[in-house]
Amino acid sequence: MSQQTTTDPILSTLNEPQQAAVGHSNGPLLILAGAGSGKTKALTHRIARLMQDGVPPWQILAVTFTNKAASEMKDRIQNLLHITAGNDFSEIGKKSGKIPVMGTFHSICARILRRDYEALGRDRNFVIYDKSDQDKLMKQVLKEMGIDPSELKPRAVLSYIGRFKSEAVFPKEAAEQTSTERMQKIVQIYARYQKILREANALDFDDLMLETVKLFHEVPEVLDRYQETWRYLHVDEYQDTNHAQYLFITMLAQKYRNLCVIGDPDQSIYAFRGADIRNILEFEKDYKDAEHIKLEQNYRSTQLILTASDKVISPNPNRPEKKMWSERKEGPKIVVHETENEKKEAEEAIKKAEALKGEGVSLNDQVILYRTNAQSRLFEEACMRAGMPYRIVGGVKFYQRKEVKDVLAYLYVILNPYDTLSLLRIINIPSRKIGLTTIEKIQAFGANQGISLWDCLQNIENIESINEPTKDRIRKFVDLIDRLREISQKENVAHLGSSLLDAINLEEWLRDDTEEGETRWENVKELLSVMHKYDALDPQTSLTSFLEEVALVSEVDKLQDAKDDALTLMTLHLCKGLEFEHVMITGCEEGIFPHSNCSFDKEQLEEERRLMYVGMTRAKTHLDIMFAKQRMLWGETQYNEASRFLDDLPETVIERRSDDMLSVFSWVSEKGRQKAIKGDIQPFRQEEKLDVEFNQDYESDDLDTNQDAFADNTRISHPTFGTGTVMSKRGDIVDIRFDSGERKSFALSIAPLQPL
Repeated sequence: MSQQTTTDPILSTLNEPQQAAVGHSNGPLLILAGAGSGKTKALTHRIARLMQDGVPPWQILAVTFTNKAASEMKDRIQNLLHITAGNDFSEIGKKSGKIPVMGTFHSICARILRRDYEALGRDRNFVIYDKSDQDKLMKQVLKEMGIDPSELKPRAVLSYIGRFKSEAVFPKEAAEQTSTERMQKIVQIYARYQKILREANALDFDDLMLETVKLFHEVPEVLDRYQETWRYLHVDEYQDTNHAQYLFITMLAQKYRNLCVIGDPDQSIYAFRGADIRNILEFEKDYKDAEHIKLEQNYRSTQLILTASDKVISPNPNRPEKKMWSERKEGPKIVVHETENEKKEAEEAIKKAEALKGEGVSLNDQVILYRTNAQSRLFEEACMRAGMPYRIVGGVKFYQRKEVKDVLAYLYVILNPYDTLSLLRIINIPSRKIGLTTIEKIQAFGANQGISLWDCLQNIENIESINEPTKDRIRKFVDLIDRLREISQKENVAHLGSSLLDAINLEEWLRDDTEEGETRWENVKELLSVMHKYDALDPQTSLTSFLEEVALVSEVDKLQDAKDDALTLMTLHLCKGLEFEHVMITGCEEGIFPHSNCSFDKEQLEEERRLMYVGMTRAKTHLDIMFAKQRMLWGETQYNEASRFLDDLPETVIERRSDDMLSVFSWVSEKGRQKAIKGDIQPFRQEEKLDVEFNQDYESDDLDTNQDAFADNTRISHPTFGTGTVMSKRGDIVDIRFDSGERKSFALSIAPLQPL
């Protein structure tokens, strides 16, 4: 390293490949940046060097995938070049400002259209429709075209339209490409949807990209002006670009060809959003003179984690070779832990988090990752039993999700039809064409007569202001609730739940051929899994105990939200760009991760492998990979093989643990077999504790051995309700009278009760 390099603030903190990326100025450049290799640093220092060398800020464009990333890059550049706060950032089209234009594809395109949309004969004072606006518009389109929403669901059609737009395909081109009757109808809806958008002078989110590409294509002088403006282009996370974004960048770069793209094909995990991994894989075909730089030094993880991650990703074909390395050669082995079932998996994950917290690793620096949202429920409950604060990232907590709350509202009404709030929530879910005007008339009648909403519904004939077809729909709703109430007297809550879902045809209502619809239905099926915990109880106790558990979960949620240091729970798709001292990847079983959707799709399986790679490379020091021999998920018990990804982990960097000494998992390696022959192999067990742990999900055998734990007249404490006395115990259910006079029933498997 030269004397100048060691004193230059832009170069002095960079390694050699990073310096090469920063030193390159003209012509196309591909930076393959592995996980944790300091790609944002390389990108910002490169832009700072261009400015230091005399390139005006307004000639530089940086495209990021989040506004947060753009903001962080601006801050870093200001600090590097000592630009004082208060200076204006560059505005599009103006040769002023101290900082380059930086932002997401959509924000940059919106600014271009605000300035130049009139060149396409369009009004630049357009409005941008959000998802809710799109849903309403699509329902209107389907109604106008006489298409039954049960035949083609609004969100499913919007999903197809989003895919067309990400591929830069307009309705006319789409019509030429369709072969099936269903797709022809979808394209007709697409054309009508676009026509109404135009009449309203509105664009949806995907239009911002599509219309800018159209503007560049149809008005060359506008394109030329932007090519002259932005002579140095930078694109972050290039592996996640779709075809429309590719066209946008390619057209801008045609003139001066100073295009720097940075990314990692091994972290391309958003194909479901239209991302096309070919954009980065084929960059050198588009730019044959491109310089190619690899950032392979990792500043995040231990070498053990990197070695394992490389082995997991290596079976994927057509990936550029790179080998990540770290100066952190030593560290704990990766723990691959087989548990008996999903409950044990959650318990062991929380115990590990607690143990590391005791060793100084904060909960904020630990994360539990899972493939699907429905898996979060067990970890939430395990956190609450342990009194551990937690946060759900990127999603609503399980019991607060709309579809879950809808099903719970039905059960509350079945238990007590005079629960007016729950009744109002479900009266038109799924849609029964019982609108707000009708409900207002019913409520007015009830207020006048001094009777409840349920009584009004039962006597709907007496409300003259409501027409006969609507009355008939209300009668059917009342009959439905009455039938389900009868079932609740004879069957446990799980059977009641299944009958409810069938009766209201909720599956068809929720599953609308979109990723979101599938997730909503999976969450409802997971709620059925919770209900099965009460199969052994009599019908009425089964229902009340289940609802008591849910109410308690919601109560504890609010208590935990207030704490700062908390364990993070999130899906693998949301963890990219983050890092934690301790990462736990759970549910590593065939059919879950990799997901069952990829069984017959080679490309989807490759993306699942990339998802595993992304999850593993979030870990700095501690990495646990967990799977269960059997799992109750989505209302069904599954016996799945361990994930195929575990087969690729080198024995030299992993430590195998199992709750079962005879498990095949323990015999995987030759070394393991030899140990077993000698009698050396032992099943993994937690340290024995003298105190009984009362708040676990006991199996029936466990309960038999702990009959005295909550015997009659035992004094207990509860974090919300205070101290009280056990009045009676029935299996997993205890009745408690609190000193406040309040009396409640609790399920031992969830309630955070402590004997005094």
